[in-house]
Amino acid sequence: MLLTQLKPHRKKNVIISIGLLVSHQLYATDSIDEEGGFSGHLNVGAGLTNVESNTISDFSTIDFENESIQSLGSPSSSSTSTTPLVGMELAYTFVSTGTKVFIGNSLEDYISFDFATRAGFRQPIENLGTFGISYLKTSVAAEVWEDPFSINSQRSSTDRDSNGYRLIWDNILDSNLEVTFSKREIEIANEHSGESSNLNDQQRTMLNRNGDVYKATMKYTFSSDSRKHVIAPQLHVVKQDRDGSAVSSDEFGINVNYIFTKDRWSYVFNTSFSKTEFDDVNPIFNEKGDSVRYGLSATLFYQEPFNLENWYLNTGVVALEEQSDIEFYDSSIKQWSLGMLYRF
Repeated sequence: MLLTQLKPHRKKNVIISIGLLVSHQLYATDSIDEEGGFSGHLNVGAGLTNVESNTISDFSTIDFENESIQSLGSPSSSSTSTTPLVGMELAYTFVSTGTKVFIGNSLEDYISFDFATRAGFRQPIENLGTFGISYLKTSVAAEVWEDPFSINSQRSSTDRDSNGYRLIWDNILDSNLEVTFSKREIEIANEHSGESSNLNDQQRTMLNRNGDVYKATMKYTFSSDSRKHVIAPQLHVVKQDRDGSAVSSDEFGINVNYIFTKDRWSYVFNTSFSKTEFDDVNPIFNEKGDSVRYGLSATLFYQEPFNLENWYLNTGVVALEEQSDIEFYDSSIKQWSLGMLYRF
């Protein structure tokens, strides 16, 4: 995840979460409001998105138009669509204790196009840092293919839900170190992976995509020149504990986020790289689907355009590509987006 910070008005460490995979600009005010009371944001915009994937069938306004495939090779077609980008959050901070409660949108899992509504609280504790917990529930479910490996026939789509929780410890011991941990349960409404293939029951079980996903991250933020320059490297580990051993995996990755702010302009750049190793051989392809994923993004923010107080104009481009040892799982995402963010 790309985490960026804009120059604050009355907030500490205003945090903006920008989805790297689909470049959906979703903003989260995770900081503690010094003045207390209500706070939040509303972001509206649109994006032009191009996707190549063999496993996703529908997401939001994106129809992948690949109901039928002729081979189990790399994606044979791509889909381009205009996507509405809407995000909002409402929070309340109690001045006496510093406790902040919130409900709103969060972008957690780019790979599966899984958006979530989160509800929780954050509590600062002197000399220790800020602790938080939130419940995550799917708000815009992606649809996947019931059996993505079906050839020369119309594939049927099914809902994919992902619900769970997230823990955070920020400003650890009054430092700029942050760690997070999340657990999410993946539910495929109709899981029929491999049923169209010549597999036995045990082999089909190896492809079961239901299960749990665990993610841990560690980020440290460096800044200089009155926060004119900010750089935040982040390490992450993801454990995919699925019911099928061939779709269970371990992922290790790094993101580096750089922000340059001058006057009313903020320039945000992010680069990421991750490597995934699977637990077992995929019985359809007779090899593991180990992969690498890398991405780049650039986003521009302009504060108070047309003298509109508390508004930010934002535009950005994102490109991400995943290359697997099994070509069937190759995928790519490209997007240009334009939006307006209002903070209160």
